[in-house]
Amino acid sequence: MKGKFDIPGRTPGHADPSPMDAAMDRFVSGIEPMTTMTVQIPERLKHALKQAALDRKTTVKALLIELIEGHLAAIKQ
Repeated sequence: MKGKFDIPGRTPGHADPSPMDAAMDRFVSGIEPMTTMTVQIPERLKHALKQAALDRKTTVKALLIELIEGHLAAIKQ
């Protein structure tokens, strides 16, 4: 039994959104693009960061972003 293959919610003739549309949606919603950096740090700093994140009930990522933003703001003045 052969039938027409149909994807619900999608009609023919609609193009997929362009990457620029996705970037504009992120901009409008206030979401900043993210990137990945790989760095090597001493083991003691890794443990200290994890402990500080646990103490603040946040993630290591959020803590690092906060620390870097704070440092950059302080040296900018």
